[in-house]
Amino acid sequence: MALAGGSVTLTSQGWPEGASREGTLLSILPNLEENGLQAQLLIAVDDPLALNQDGPALRLGDVLRVAFHTTAEEPLIALPSAALRPGEQVWWVDEDNRLQSTQVTLAYRGQEEVLIRSGLEPGQRVVTAGLAQPREGQEVRIRQRGDTPAQDEGAAQ
Repeated sequence: MALAGGSVTLTSQGWPEGASREGTLLSILPNLEENGLQAQLLIAVDDPLALNQDGPALRLGDVLRVAFHTTAEEPLIALPSAALRPGEQVWWVDEDNRLQSTQVTLAYRGQEEVLIRSGLEPGQRVVTAGLAQPREGQEVRIRQRGDTPAQDEGAAQ
């Protein structure tokens, strides 16, 4: 997973063999191209026209390949997007089957999945559905995936 602030190496088929440029990923833009559903990246490159250094110039319309460099793996927690509530809030169930809420910090927000950087611990039971009007401390019954209401008494109360 590429995160803002990470370094990248840019290459192109139109450049001489082995030629590359270095840059910094500033952000992943929220819009997608209509035809290819490709993400747009905002990358900063010092001296993009290569006026003060050796290397290929970056020109408008160039098609580039981007290689992301990662340092240490950041421990992230993946959740379905449906688990994220407004204000980057997540509801979870404690050991007494009571609702608790926490605000989380996101590393990535996608249409189907979010990656949580902080605010949750591995192993916490996160609520992904079934909450109409949740209240802190509200007792709930758990329905596991695949259970039907007839098999389990477990929807949130």
